[in-house]
Amino acid sequence: MSTIRSVTLALFRPAKGVDGAASTLKWLWVPLALVLLGSVAVKTVVSTPLSIEASQQAVRDQMEKDLASMPEEERKAIEESNKTEQTTVDEVSGSGIVSTSAMVFAVLGAALAIVYIATFFFVAAKTWANPVAYTTMLSVASLSLVPHAIRNVIQTVYMSSSGVWLQHSGLGAMVAPATPQDPPGAVYAVLAQVDVWVLWGLAILFFALMSQTVGISRKRAVTGIITFVAITGILQAIPTLVTGVFLGAM
Repeated sequence: MSTIRSVTLALFRPAKGVDGAASTLKWLWVPLALVLLGSVAVKTVVSTPLSIEASQQAVRDQMEKDLASMPEEERKAIEESNKTEQTTVDEVSGSGIVSTSAMVFAVLGAALAIVYIATFFFVAAKTWANPVAYTTMLSVASLSLVPHAIRNVIQTVYMSSSGVWLQHSGLGAMVAPATPQDPPGAVYAVLAQVDVWVLWGLAILFFALMSQTVGISRKRAVTGIITFVAITGILQAIPTLVTGVFLGAM
């Protein structure tokens, strides 16, 4: 079975696809990881300017509200001070730094996600006395993140064509705060991690673990996935919850 055919099959029949690609699993993670990292980089390049513009617009809107309640002379003085060329230059320079930093950290985060998933289930496999190579688990981890790469491409195409920044992840948009000043809650922190692409990736990971190549039993695969989801969900929710605490204290 060809490698491309095995990878395609693994997206829908993970166990069979992984077994078909067994001889290539020691290096298959490399192209799969590059696909994920590339999709993350391109999405960040498109989304960061849109997010910066959205943030600046929110600041401008808030300033307009504040200015409306000020005396006329004071309002005119502030408006004149905001129309300087230096401010524009600083904004452009700052946007470039933010865009570069965002792309670097996004790509690094995607790479760490692969290593995290692979290490988690490699340790689990060794705990259960399964003789699985680490490179095999890197390939399985990278394969489980292919749906994320597909989502990144779709969202990139949408944002680049519409000019609309997709601010909220997953189902978080259903319970998103009304304004950026409102603190996100625990429900938002959880739902922001859930969408069809995440569930697809978890399904790939679950059935790939039960392939003959990896050799983890169904019972242990269930235990591993539940533990993985619980730990990962808590770790990913912490930044959102901490942000909510600080915003609520302001």
